[in-house]
This record gives sequence, C-alpha cells and structure tokens, in this order.
Amino acid sequence: MPRVKDNAFIINKTDFGESDLIITLFSADRGKISTIGKGAKRSRRRFPGSLELFSLVTFNGFIKHPLALTRIDECQLIEPFTDIQEELRSYFCGCYFLEIINRCCAERQANKALFNLINDIFTFLATIPHNRNFNCRIRLFELQIITLLGFKPQLSCCLDCGRELDKGRFFHFSPQTGGLVCEYCQPRHPAAFTVSRGTINMLNEAHRLDNELRNKLNFTPQVEHESARLCRALLRWHSGCEFKSLKIMERYSENELPIATPGPTMTTGKILGQNQHF
Repeated sequence: MPRVKDNAFIINKTDFGESDLIITLFSADRGKISTIGKGAKRSRRRFPGSLELFSLVTFNGFIKHPLALTRIDECQLIEPFTDIQEELRSYFCGCYFLEIINRCCAERQANKALFNLINDIFTFLATIPHNRNFNCRIRLFELQIITLLGFKPQLSCCLDCGRELDKGRFFHFSPQTGGLVCEYCQPRHPAAFTVSRGTINMLNEAHRLDNELRNKLNFTPQVEHESARLCRALLRWHSGCEFKSLKIMERYSENELPIATPGPTMTTGKILGQNQHF
C-alpha cells in the first residue's frame, strides 16, 4: 500500500461514527484528497490540534485502493491561520473560498499554483481584514481561482460569432459560453447579463498585476459589483450549485448583521445552520 506524506490545507471535515472524521485536504503534490482519520476525534497524540478548517498541516498516511479514502495516521500543524476565525468578514470569505475548492476541484489532480494561491488568500484574510481595498482583493482572488480551475472568462470577442467587441460602453456576458456575446447573438443566451467596458478592461488587465499593484488597486462600485456577478455566475455554472457560504457572506456584507464572532470552536456548519461542513 503506497505511503503518503505531504503538506495540505484542511478544506472540509465531517463526523464519521463516534471517533472518526472524514477530512478533505488540498495538498501541494496531489490536489484535493478525501481522507479518513481513524480515531481523530479522540487522539491528541496523532492529531494535536491540527484538524481545524484553514489549517496548513503535514500528514502521513497510506492509500489502500485508488478509489478508497486515503487513511491518515498522523497530522501535524504547520500554520493554523486562527486569525481568520477572529473577524467575521475574513471568516465568511474564507469559508466561501473553501467551498469553491471543495466543490470545483476534482479528486487527486495536482495544482501547485492553486495550493500557493490558497496560502496567499489565507495569509491575506488572517492579516489584512480591514484593508481599504479588501473587497477588491477578494474579487481578484476569485478571478485567480477561476483561472487556475480552467474557467477563465474570454473577454475579447463574441464567442458565438467571433465579432470583435471594440465599440460601445456595454456588452453581454454569458456564463454558459464563459465569455462575451454581441448584441446580435445575445437573444440566444437568455442568462447573459450586461457588463460595462470598464469592468471588461479591468478584468483583462487583472492577470498582469503584481502583488504591489494588487495592494494599491481599488475598484469603483460598478466594477466591483459587475466583476463579482461575473465571477460568481461562472462558478455557479461550472459547479452546478449555489454556494451556501456566499449567501451568508453577501447577507452580512450588505446588512452588517450582528452575528456572533465565530471563535475557534464555532464550525462552518453551525453558521450555515447544518450539522456538518460544506
């Protein structure tokens, strides 16, 4: 039975029986892995405080069968990112990104760039929750994840007829095609919605920005709204589902609801009104 040792982020966990946990990891060398931690809820020696969401861990285990759950024998904490759970906005955004990874990534497909991006996202959420361009950075992270998942939107021409979209202030984006459609083709895409040229230009340039420029950039309200709608429509289309954590995050952002600070013992499932995580 092949042994496994790798670094990974904990992106989901579910109770299994009295003492076991089903744990979903995103590892550096193997991508998303569904695992089982035998006795994980009881053993502090083999799993010493290392199984909280967002945590970066190193784990040892073995693969009994290619289609079976990877069994984890031991898990050691590298970085807990506990500060994410101390601020609601960071926490909800973090849960949203965990749900994207869990729903949109196939099992055991390595994506080292995505692993590094997850680390960048958690570092940002843990250290800069009140940054003035917080929402802008979240949009950019969304776009980066979409690109690394292979869903990058095509924003240069109409994907139906190939017409160059070089005139006008507004265009139509179709989640089904993953790109823009012209006014002549738009009637064939009832789910298409209007996007301004300013948003298209910004999204086309976003891939070329370095970290210094990302920290300084700030979107106008229109660009922020349209880019969020575009990214989330793409994710819904490719995943085939609504993101539960996104609904909570948007409700909190719009209304600033007085929800209790999560703290280290409150689980994502409890916030979403469920008995388990995503």
